[in-house]
This record gives sequence, C-alpha cells and structure tokens, in this order.
Amino acid sequence: MASVRNTATRDRLEKYKAEVKTKDRLLASINKISGLLNRPIQGEKILHQLVKEMKRVFDLKRVVIFLINRKENLLEVKYVVGFSPEETERAFKYPLDMTKHECRETLVAKTGRMIYIRDARRSSVITEFDFKMDRIWRRTSSISMPLKIKGEIIGVLQGDSTTKELVFSKSDIKMFASFASQASIIIENARLHEQAQKKIEQLMFLHSVSEKTSATLDLNKLVDIITSTAFRLTQGRCCALFLMDRDRKYMRLVSWKGEKLLGTDRIRVKVGENISGWVADKGVPLLINDVSQEPRYSEIHPAIASMLSVPLISENRVLGVISATSEKKAAFSLDDMELMMTLAGHAAALINNVRLYDQMKEERNVVADVLENSPSGIIAVDQQKRITTFNRRAEEILRLKRQYVLGKKYGDVFRGEFLQVFDQIVEQRVVPDNLEITYPVQDGNTVLLGVSSALLKNRVSGIVGTILSIQDLTEFKKTEELIRRMDKLSSLGQLSAGLAHEIRNPLASINFNVQLIEKHLEGDPGSLAIMRDTFEGIERIKVLVKRVLDFSRTGIPSFSSGDIHASIDDALELLAPQIRKKNIAVRRSYAENAGPLVFDPHKMQQVFVNLLLNATEATPEGGQIEIRSALEKPRNRGEEAFVVTVSDNGQGIAPEHMEKIFDPFFTTKPEGTGLGLSIVYKILEQHEASIDIKSQESQGSSFSLRFPTKRTLTQHVSIQDPDHRR
Repeated sequence: MASVRNTATRDRLEKYKAEVKTKDRLLASINKISGLLNRPIQGEKILHQLVKEMKRVFDLKRVVIFLINRKENLLEVKYVVGFSPEETERAFKYPLDMTKHECRETLVAKTGRMIYIRDARRSSVITEFDFKMDRIWRRTSSISMPLKIKGEIIGVLQGDSTTKELVFSKSDIKMFASFASQASIIIENARLHEQAQKKIEQLMFLHSVSEKTSATLDLNKLVDIITSTAFRLTQGRCCALFLMDRDRKYMRLVSWKGEKLLGTDRIRVKVGENISGWVADKGVPLLINDVSQEPRYSEIHPAIASMLSVPLISENRVLGVISATSEKKAAFSLDDMELMMTLAGHAAALINNVRLYDQMKEERNVVADVLENSPSGIIAVDQQKRITTFNRRAEEILRLKRQYVLGKKYGDVFRGEFLQVFDQIVEQRVVPDNLEITYPVQDGNTVLLGVSSALLKNRVSGIVGTILSIQDLTEFKKTEELIRRMDKLSSLGQLSAGLAHEIRNPLASINFNVQLIEKHLEGDPGSLAIMRDTFEGIERIKVLVKRVLDFSRTGIPSFSSGDIHASIDDALELLAPQIRKKNIAVRRSYAENAGPLVFDPHKMQQVFVNLLLNATEATPEGGQIEIRSALEKPRNRGEEAFVVTVSDNGQGIAPEHMEKIFDPFFTTKPEGTGLGLSIVYKILEQHEASIDIKSQESQGSSFSLRFPTKRTLTQHVSIQDPDHRR
C-alpha cells in the first residue's frame, strides 16, 4: 500500500511540475510579445510573432487571426501560421459572411464568447457549415477566442489541430485569452497608426493642392482643381461644385468630376431646397448615410445611396457648396467631412481672391492689400518705365527682393523675353494675355511664367501705367506634360496592339505563300534574289510587330526586393559584343550604402538594355559610357530616392528632339522603330520612378532614373463570392 501511495504521489508531483513548466513557458511567451510592443517594430511583425508563439506554446497545428469588415459584413483572414500554400491561398481568398455563414468563427464574432471544441465529432455547437469547413481543413479540435477593444468585438483568434484533441485546462484558456488581449492591443495600435499616417498623407496632399491652386487666377481652372481634389479625397461616384449667383437665390453647377449628373449642362439649385441648397442656406455641412431615408434629398442619379455636402465659406459668406455622392450606403465618414471642410475653407479663400482680382481689373483700381496677398506675382510700372509695385509672390517667383527693384526702370532689372513684354506694353500698347515665357533666375535655373497684363487708367489723364500678373507654371507644365505623355502611351499602346495583331495574321500567310513560290522558282537566280529580299522584308516586319507588341504588353510587373545593380550588370553582359566591337570603355560607380529596392528584375533589365544600347549606338568608337548610382536625400519636401545615371560622350540629342524622344515611333535612326525609350518610360511609370535627361549636341547625353526607396511589396488578393468557394 505504501508503494502505491508513493507512486500516486510521484505522479501528482510530475503532473504539477509539467503544469508549472507549461505556465512558465506561456508566461515567457507573453512577456516576449509584451517586450516587442515597447520596441519600434511594425504591428504586422509583432502579430506574426504572436501567432507563431501561440502555435508553439499550445502545440497547435494552425493559428489564424480574423478581422471584421463592418462595411461589407465579412470576417476576413489577416494573419496565419501553420498553413500550407494552398490553405493560405484559400483562407485569404474566401472571407466568411457574418450573415450567411453560421459557424464557430462568425458565432464568436457576433456574441463575443469563446468557443472551445475538444472533439468536433461530438460537439453540440457544430453546425452543418462547420462540418463542411472541418472536412476541408481536416480539423479535429479548435479554440476560438474573440478579439475586443474597449468592449467592441474586432475579430477572432483561432487555433486548431488536425491529428489529436486539444486538451485545455481553465488555466490554459486564460492564457489563450491573454494572447488574444495582446493581439487586440497590437491590432488597435496598428489601426491608429494607419489612421494617423493616412491623415498626414491627406494633409500633405492638401498642401500640394494649395500650392498648385495658388498659382492660378483663372476661376475655371481653379474650380476644376478643387473639384478634382475633392473627388480624389472622397473617392465617391461623383463630386460637384456649385457657386452662388449674384442674387444669392440660386447656385449654378460650375464643375464636376466622375459620373455625369442628371441635367448637368443646365443644373441650377435653389438655395434652401434639396441637400446642396439646404447646406448653402444654413452654412453647415451635411453627412447622409442613406439618401432613401432623407426627405430633403431629390434624386440626381438612380444609383446614389449616400452623400456628403459642405459649404464654401469666406468672410462669413457662403460662396457655394461642394457635394460628393456614392453608390454605397455610409460611404463617407466624419473624418471625410472634416477633411472636406479643410479643403472647402482653402477653396473658398482662393475663389474669393480670384473674384476680387477680377473685380480689380474691371474697375481698374490698384488695391494694395489685394495685390500684396494675391496668389500671383503682381508688377506695376508707370509711364516713365519705373517699377511701382512688386508684391511678395513676384519676389518668390523671380527670386528678387523688392527693395532692389522698386523705383528702378524695368530695363535695368529684367532681360530677355520678359523685357520684350514690357516694351511691347509700354511702348507699343500691345497687351498680351495668357502669354507663356521662360525667365532665367539668379540661381542659374529658369522658370516658366504665365503672364497676363492690363493698362492702368484714370479718369483724368487716361493711361497711367501697366500692371502684369505672373504665375510660376513650371511644375504645372511638368505635370501637364506627364499626363499628356501617359495618355499618349496608353492610347498608342492599345492602337499598336490591334494593328500588330492585324498585321501578324496576313503576314504569316504571305510568308507561307512566298515560301511556296520560292520552291517553284528553284533554279532561277534572278527570282531567288527577289525572294531573299522579300524574306528580309518579312523578317523586318516581324521584328517591328514584335517590338510593337512588347510596347503594348508591358503588363503587370512581378515585383520583388533585390539589388538593381544586378539588372545593370545583366544588361551590360547582353550588350558586351556591341560594346567590345566599338572599343567602348564602361565605367561603373555603384553606391555602397544602397539597400534593396522593390522592382521587376526582368523589366528593369529591359530598361537598362534599351538605355545602354542607345548609349552604345550614340558613342563613337573608343568612347566612354559611365554608370553611376547614389542615394539621394529628400529635396523640396520630397522623398529619399535611389538614382541611377547612364551617361555617354556621344553625339547628344538635338534640342528640337528633346520633348519627343519618349513619344512612341519617334526615331532619328534609319533602322529604328522609335519604341525603345517609350517602353522605358512605361516601365518606369509602373515602378513609380521618373527619368530626367541632360544632353548637348556633340557632348553626350545623361539619363537619370529616380526610384522611390520607401516602396514596399504588397499582396493583391481577389475576393470571390464565398458561396462558390468550396
């Protein structure tokens, strides 16, 4: 008997030691995760570490975190561990519908109560859908714990087993709940960080829009920029801007983006009626989650479900209204409304300034306060050619201080085209409007100026001087040229693909028929020579068709993280025979402090092959090609960039060709197709990279490629109808 008692005591002691060891391991894991929370590590990395620790500590087959998508009422997989590639793809691809799919996961998400299933075959909470899921995932046992923040359920933390039952004590379940609490905190911190980051990005975007809108005095351009900005910020179906008429009884639609409204060409809104009219009358914003429940709403499009409308207020007066609509219910948030109010306040001030400036030109009065605060540079000269007005914006644009300008004759201050404009106005009474000229500033750069002018008159002596309005159009024109080039590349890409396919089919028939003719003409040297010329022509057409298809099929890049220098070296290796043939020296100077970049290695090799091939062809025998890379610090509030420069000492590019070299089919080579640099530009666009060119005839050319260093890999997962997923 004593021996039996001793054995039982030893068993209990061993069991107690095992429990203590397990608890120590659990506490160590929780302490490890808690330590990560106090370090500057991304939330996703901490969550991945957490699910790994849970799998190890609780001896689980798989661990998964679901998060609730309240807009679409879905329970979506966000983090997994222990899944095979096929299981991972399935888990991410098919979310659970909180209404349609009755299972343990959705039940936990709806009730907030933990569900522990030791044996799935005998559990009373298992539903028919659960049985179906268990067969697919081969689950025998599972534990599902709600994720909560301040009492609100945000998701589900689940672990399962496929080979044995999960045996959890009350202490184990408490520990599992502790992991769930840690996960909830990490997820909430990540969400708050994401919201803060989004707000910063939105404010930065508004700042950039502020600079762009401040450079125009054209009301039509201004409202178009404001509406485009609001449309981008709200991401709705349509965005419209209304301005108040002079009698303040009606508003008229002056700009819209997105799907066309009913009667857009003639729409007028009475102040006080429907949503926009009510907002204009009360001067307060209105956020409507469901227009079908709003009596003030009158239909402007059958698909509209929600609406956000904010007033444009300047100097305590309502100037108009910006309204955004969406086909989804509750599409706009309070954050959207706050952001729109910020935009509306800035837009109202700009619209008011433009109207004041127009009024100033109509009445021909110089108002010093309006001139000084104008978003455009203002310069006035008298009949003796002396500069009498030179506002703050003119100082900024022309890089000149007013104390060195005021009182001097404009001929002693300005030069070039700008001086000619003054002479035309003052001496010849020629008044240009919307003239664009280039002006060299003191730092050695040039700015593109938009110049408008008017004669200053008074009722006594007539003309007393001239006033010029100038805007810095440099950045605006760069953006405009970029959009034009992108549109051209897209349109020509589609057209070229169609033409290439149309050419390829009959070309195959021609090639076959010529081969048959060649067989019948054997023995006729003259005819065979003609056949050879014909085949050479066909081959040239085939090469052209292939280049055209390559241009139109740049496709979706396959991004990966790596060393871009390897792509450069691969391109050099491919072109080594041509380079050696011309005895060209290649000098490489690669940055040593550059980290990995995110790019498509195949497409980037294609970029460098095109650039280096052009450099090789342009460089004389015995010449030199230089390839440099460097990490470029942020400039002008921009981001850090990795710059690769390909330079040669070849023939250079003629100035009249500089603006055309990226246009498809533009070439100066007799045998060229004109698609190489177009393909380069298109690929760089896909990589969010830019390219700059410097060239002098007979001196050589330099192509600088700028890559954003903060670009990260993203996973795009398509979501199908969950009812058809299994």
